[in-house]
Amino acid sequence: MASRNNIEFRVGIIVLICLILLAVSIYWLQGYKLERNSQVFKVRFHDVGALAVGDQVTVSGVLRGKIQSLNLSDSGVIVELRVWKDVVLKRDATFTIKNMGVMGERFVAIQPGKDSAALDPGQVTEGRYDTGLPEVMGLLGEMITDLREMVYSLKRTVASDSSLAKFNQTISNFESVSASLERSVTRNEGKFTQSAENFLSASRRFSQLIQRNAGLIDSSASRVDRSMDRLERFTYQLDTLSVSARKFAKMLENEDGTLPLLMEDRRLYDDLRRTAGSLDDLVKDIRDHPKKYINIKVELF
Repeated sequence: MASRNNIEFRVGIIVLICLILLAVSIYWLQGYKLERNSQVFKVRFHDVGALAVGDQVTVSGVLRGKIQSLNLSDSGVIVELRVWKDVVLKRDATFTIKNMGVMGERFVAIQPGKDSAALDPGQVTEGRYDTGLPEVMGLLGEMITDLREMVYSLKRTVASDSSLAKFNQTISNFESVSASLERSVTRNEGKFTQSAENFLSASRRFSQLIQRNAGLIDSSASRVDRSMDRLERFTYQLDTLSVSARKFAKMLENEDGTLPLLMEDRRLYDDLRRTAGSLDDLVKDIRDHPKKYINIKVELF
């Protein structure tokens, strides 16, 4: 009996070893087959989340490979994707790490692209990271914390009892002012209407007055222009007279001329000098204050 049990135990051990060898052989054959019928693409990601070796790789939603390795580098994480050889990726292909379920499982989704040139397997392509549910939950937790702090701050400042009392008092004051303004407008509505009508009437009268006296205004402006022109000519004549007087005074200063011999003293010379100075002062005053010498009265009424 003991011998029989010993034989059964040995048979069980042999069967178990055979099953293990069979499983290892199948796994090795699958890996060997995958390596022979696949190609490797390298993709750089700034973050891979919970992505791990052996995770799925899909092409347009169809399972066509797996993650072979993850290597950390200075510029991010270099992920090697082993994809079946029948997959043709274009140069504008996109690689995105996406979320598979609620537990945070990750996989790489590939869109083949539509470029005319094929993607070089030896080239390192930039990948994208799609925020999944775990990241969203984490951000939601941070947002709730910030919201709590904001509510606490509002309760201490704006929503405090003193602030609410002041706010209610301000609203009451606004209501009182609004009611008072409404009563004032209602009481003086007739006066407001009359003021508006008076303003419109005055505006019409002023417009009619301008239209009736347009010719008179133009004529007055023309007279002002003529007066200014005459004043300018008069000033020029005075300036010429002043220059002539100066020349005559210089001739008097010449002792060799015949004109000084006709004069017994210097009274004529001094008078001419004073006349020239007075003319200079008059010309300067006319140029600085022309309104003193022009008096034009325009009557519209």
